[in-house]
Amino acid sequence: MRPGGDTIAAVATALGTGGVGIIRISGSDAAAILAKVIGTKADALRDRYFEYGHVVHDGHRLDEVLFVLMRGPRSFTGEDVAEIHGHGGAANLAELLRCVTAAGARHADPGEFTRRAFENRRIDLTRAEAIADIVNASSAKALRVAQEQLAGSLGGIVNTLISDVVELTAEIEAGIDFPEDGLSEAERIKQVEQGNDAARQCAVLASSYGVGRVLRDGVDVVLRGAVNAGKSSLFNALVGKERSIVASDGGTTRDYVEAQVVWQGLSITLVDTAGIRTTSARESIEGQGIEMGAARAAQADLELFVIEGGEESEMAESDRILIVRSKCDLLAEADAGQGLSTSAKSGAGLEGLRDAILARVTGGALESAEGCVVTNERQRYRFEAANGYLDAASKLIERSAPAELTIVELNAARGALAEITGEEVGDEMLDALFSRFCIGK
Repeated sequence: MRPGGDTIAAVATALGTGGVGIIRISGSDAAAILAKVIGTKADALRDRYFEYGHVVHDGHRLDEVLFVLMRGPRSFTGEDVAEIHGHGGAANLAELLRCVTAAGARHADPGEFTRRAFENRRIDLTRAEAIADIVNASSAKALRVAQEQLAGSLGGIVNTLISDVVELTAEIEAGIDFPEDGLSEAERIKQVEQGNDAARQCAVLASSYGVGRVLRDGVDVVLRGAVNAGKSSLFNALVGKERSIVASDGGTTRDYVEAQVVWQGLSITLVDTAGIRTTSARESIEGQGIEMGAARAAQADLELFVIEGGEESEMAESDRILIVRSKCDLLAEADAGQGLSTSAKSGAGLEGLRDAILARVTGGALESAEGCVVTNERQRYRFEAANGYLDAASKLIERSAPAELTIVELNAARGALAEITGEEVGDEMLDALFSRFCIGK
């Protein structure tokens, strides 16, 4: 990331055909650049007023637009920000952006607008990360969690934890400065409880990453099993439409087939794979399909191993494997055995299978997943670190260890928490984080 101070510009809307496209400009020269491309004077631009005009370059009118200037510090980046709302389309937006850069702006780096907002203290790092989560949200629940974080829910909890740690540190430091006052047993117990309570909160937030990750990224669920086990029929029934070919001939599915569904606000990619059986040649199309299915299953969050009717499977259930019995409409109730019984034909057991899939991939915590959910590994690692430091500090207080040792652990905990909101982070980490953002954000 290049240092701030200059004026940047980028297309702020998605590429492709659209009714409206936006060019965003941020920096000290935003007003002058906007005035130049619109053909007016910078001091004639009113703050936060949408106005009508034309972008003109080399005497040619490029587009009919609406434009607005938002003077800093009351803007997203904290700097002067201008937006030009023109007609959509990659060619038109490229021409508008070329006109803006010719007037003095440079092309923004990925995530540079959001980074400037962070560095100018308009948002903390949890809210910056929430912006990326909003852009990439694949379901309503993922979007709701990201919006809660953008509103400051997680950052507020972290700031409260930091305040609690600072207060506890001050109490212990006071004991060093005034040793004659001593520390009563009741006060010691209170300090231990304070440390343990903060540690528990960090542990709970760290553990929420399991749900936060699947909300943010969605999950892959792969159907595997023997030829004619009913995988494709079950796949189609779960998707709700015919996506995979179903036939009585074995080996109909050669390549894997994918479809996306949303269950209880969670985005799920279902994958139907080629039936497993011994082939005469590994180089055959069917053999390659079987190998591709196995590789796809190895990368998935969950594998549904489908067995037919009264068959039994040598496959054992695990955290990543769920045994599913298909064609249960052809069985007597007493014949039901291993695995969850389902019928693609009658719909029996499908709702229970959906619930079992959701419970398995989220650890049963989907319903409780709201705003205060950790959605990335950076946050989880820092909460885990803070939990460890706070737990160590509580144990030191409990056994009346030297206060200086306790303060070292508490300061480390505060530092780990401060990294979550971005109070204590280096440029290298920020470069890596914001490089994952799209250009224009």
